[in-house]
Amino acid sequence: MNDGPERWTVDAIEDSPRGRLARVEREGGLTFDVPLHALPAGVREGDLLAVIEGPDGVTLHLLPDETAARRRAAQHRLETLNAEGGEEEINL
Repeated sequence: MNDGPERWTVDAIEDSPRGRLARVEREGGLTFDVPLHALPAGVREGDLLAVIEGPDGVTLHLLPDETAARRRAAQHRLETLNAEGGEEEINL
């Protein structure tokens, strides 16, 4: 069981007829769209967000250290795959 706040992952940022949207994924795998203006400034695809519930509603906070750690781990996995003799090199 996770003791901290819920975490969302920003899967994609895209233009839509309703404006710019971010597709986010909850920890359980559910995905949904959120207006980009409702997310913290500077959010990018792959970022992790903490969902904090408080007396004034829900706030979202970027988790830069956790995002960086996740990106490093993913890059390490790709480098391992590349070293195993794949036909094409893959980079994040």
